[in-house]
Amino acid sequence: MTRQLLHILLLFLSSNFTLFAGEFSENNNSPEKEGQKNEIVQKKLSEDFALKLYGEAEMLKFLQPDSAISLYQYAISESIKSKDSILWVKSLTSLSYLYAHNGNFGHAYDGYWSALSLANQVKDDLLRINIYNGLGWLYSFYERNSLSGQYFDKAIAICRENKTIDPYIVVDNYYAKATLARKMDDIEKARNYLDSCVILKENITNASEDRNDNSFIEAEYGYLLYEDGEYDKALARLKPLDKYFTTYQHSYLVIYDYFIGNIYQKKGQLKMSEKYYDSALKAGQQHKSHSDLIPIIYEELSKVKLKTGKTKEAYQFLQKAKELNEKQYGSRSVSNRKFLEIKDQFRKEQENQKKVLQEKELERLLQESKINYLRNIIFYITIFALVLLVFFIYRNLRNKYKADKQLFIEKQKMEEQKIKEVLEIKNKELTASVLQIIQHEETLAEIKKELTELKKEPDTNQINKLSKKINLNTNNNWKEFEARFVEVNENFYKELNERFPKLTQGDQKICALIKLNFDSKGMAKLLGISTESVHTTRYRLRKKLGLSRQDNLEEFISHIG
Repeated sequence: MTRQLLHILLLFLSSNFTLFAGEFSENNNSPEKEGQKNEIVQKKLSEDFALKLYGEAEMLKFLQPDSAISLYQYAISESIKSKDSILWVKSLTSLSYLYAHNGNFGHAYDGYWSALSLANQVKDDLLRINIYNGLGWLYSFYERNSLSGQYFDKAIAICRENKTIDPYIVVDNYYAKATLARKMDDIEKARNYLDSCVILKENITNASEDRNDNSFIEAEYGYLLYEDGEYDKALARLKPLDKYFTTYQHSYLVIYDYFIGNIYQKKGQLKMSEKYYDSALKAGQQHKSHSDLIPIIYEELSKVKLKTGKTKEAYQFLQKAKELNEKQYGSRSVSNRKFLEIKDQFRKEQENQKKVLQEKELERLLQESKINYLRNIIFYITIFALVLLVFFIYRNLRNKYKADKQLFIEKQKMEEQKIKEVLEIKNKELTASVLQIIQHEETLAEIKKELTELKKEPDTNQINKLSKKINLNTNNNWKEFEARFVEVNENFYKELNERFPKLTQGDQKICALIKLNFDSKGMAKLLGISTESVHTTRYRLRKKLGLSRQDNLEEFISHIG
């Protein structure tokens, strides 16, 4: 309901803006004409607003009946303010139609007769036709079939006199007569009226595809076949219409599914019958329409439950039907007591009494409209202020979040840069250490060579001691290198040992040097072995790592750690 009130306010404000924009462009500032202008503007505002409200109500009447009722009431109030009698009658007629479908027959009755009185004053044939049609349906709900038929006939008579009336309105009233004849068990007359509907529609030229659709007429033909006991033929004629009603006329499923349920009950297919009765009730609850049929559906559902041995449920449905019948038609019902007491003599009341009542009603509606308008203005100003407050809070929180996120990203980048710089320094130190080891190894190799030549001279023990000392120095250099390598690549040895636990220390040294992109010559100098020994060690290493000839050893090692 609140959403609907907001929509009403927006409609009103849009009308205000359009009209005031047009008036503001004029430059005549005469005090006398200014008053006339204000009166014209106010009237135009009410007319446009009432028309928009009426249009919205028409769209919502089967989707949101309660909202549509409120909109119709607002449209009536605005049309009274603008003195738009045509829209006043249209809104009152549509509201009465909706009341009738919702089971508020007393309100519908009052509304239709008030609308008829106004329509007679403005002498509008189309309005009178719609009111007579509505009264015909209303009286049929109470099985006052004779009066119902008279009002349908009055509508048809006006259509015949006024050739400008849309021919489809004539079709609608013949369709109503056919439905009424079926309810009175006059199947032949009902079929004749339906045939008339078909012939009239065929004679109408330039008709749109939607208006040429005969689904409602076909449904009535199917109901007549049901009344004739031709159940299979009735189903064959009705079933193809399901898609149309489900898609375009969902509220009509109350009647359609009810008749399908009746057919299946007659055929003894009780599960199918119960399914369609349930579907009819759901459609009625959803759209709050065809309320006169709901008690009857509960009665039929009670019969199905009784046939299936579910006596408790059958009793509950029968009780429900009785309650609804009492509520809608019973004399003890407060909402319908007035309807049962009202007779047609109110149409014979004096014109002056009608005017007094209308003026009082007009005054009440105007007062109510003013109160509702002010209440809505206060409400929506409050809503607008709350929305602004929420917007500013949200914007501040969003800006703070962005700033915190940016600060975090900057810190993360700085930390990554710092780690990168430290890693580069460690790698440089490691490379320098390796180069120092290589240079040291070359120097030691030369010394070793000279000492080997001295072996020809005496003092062999001294030479052997120097050679052992050189080997010890080499091992110490390697340990220093290994310590620095592990510091930079701490996960390398761990992953290598986990994946290949059978590798020797020499194999691990080769892997570490390959990781640092050393060639075979550099490895030989660093390890103090020949190049051929390095090749042999690499070959054995490939086997231990399970690599084929096509696999690249350097690329494989680079992905470890």
